[in-house]
Amino acid sequence: MDWTEFSIAIDHQAVEAVANFIHESGAGGVVIEKKDSNTSNVTAYYPAGEEAQAFLPKLEEFLSCLEDMNLTAKSFVSIKNVPEQDWAEEWKKHCRPVDIGNIHIYPSWLEPSAAPGKVAIELDPGMAFGTGDHATTKMCVGEIASRAPGKRVLDLGSGSGILSIVAAKTGATRVDAVDNDPVAVKVAQENAQINKCNVHQLLGDAFAEFANSDHDLVVANIGYNACSRLADIFRQGKDCTLILSGFPQERLAEFEGAYGGLIARCQIQEGWVCVTLEAQ
Repeated sequence: MDWTEFSIAIDHQAVEAVANFIHESGAGGVVIEKKDSNTSNVTAYYPAGEEAQAFLPKLEEFLSCLEDMNLTAKSFVSIKNVPEQDWAEEWKKHCRPVDIGNIHIYPSWLEPSAAPGKVAIELDPGMAFGTGDHATTKMCVGEIASRAPGKRVLDLGSGSGILSIVAAKTGATRVDAVDNDPVAVKVAQENAQINKCNVHQLLGDAFAEFANSDHDLVVANIGYNACSRLADIFRQGKDCTLILSGFPQERLAEFEGAYGGLIARCQIQEGWVCVTLEAQ
C-alpha cells in the first residue's frame, strides 16, 4: 500500500487541536515535532488514493476554523506520496533513541546504547502514538518512573504502550492499560511482550475504566478536553495520584482555574504541560 504524507506547520498553541483532529480522522500514524520556538510540524499518513483525497478538504476546513477556537490559524500544508517500499524507512526517520532520567528508550531496529544501570526499553511504535521523544511523554515517563514502585498503575490512552512498560519496568505491582484504538492495543501488546512486561491491555473507554478503577497511580497523556474530563472524575472522590499531560501551556491557566486546588506538581517543557493531581 502506498501512503500520502501530510505535513502541517502550525503554531504551538494549535498543535493539540490539529493532532486530535487528524487522529480522529483515522490517520495511519501521527508525529509531532518542534520546529522552532513558535512552530511545530504535525505529520500524518493516510493510504494513498480516495482516503487521502477525501481528507485534504476536511483538513483545510478544520484549519480555517482555528480562529473560531481562539487559536492561531496561520498554517502551511505540504503533501507528498510515499511508496509502499519506502514507508517503513520514512516512519523510522521520526523515531530516535531517547534518555529520560534512568530510562533509555530505543527503536526496535536499533541496538540499545543505554549506559550501565539504565532501564532499557525497546519500542516499535508502528502506527500508534508514543515514541518517547515528545515533551509530554518525557514528563510522564519521569513522573511514572519515580512513583510506580509498589503501585497499581493504570495507563489511559496507552498508544504504543510506552508509559505502561515504564511502570512495569520500574516496579509497579500491577499494570493495566486502555485505548479505544484496536491498532494501538495490538502495538502496545506486542511492545509489552518484547520487553517481557506483564501489562493487561484493554480495548475500551478510558473514562469508564478510570471511574471504576482501584489503582494507586493513573496516567493519561491524552489532550486537554480528555484531561479535563478525567480531572472531573478524579475530584468526585478517587483515592489515587493522577498524572495528566498532552495539552499546551496556553491552556494551563484554564486548567488551574478549574482544578488548581488538586494540583500537587506542575511541569512545563517546550511549551507543554504535565500536572500531577493528588487526592485531598
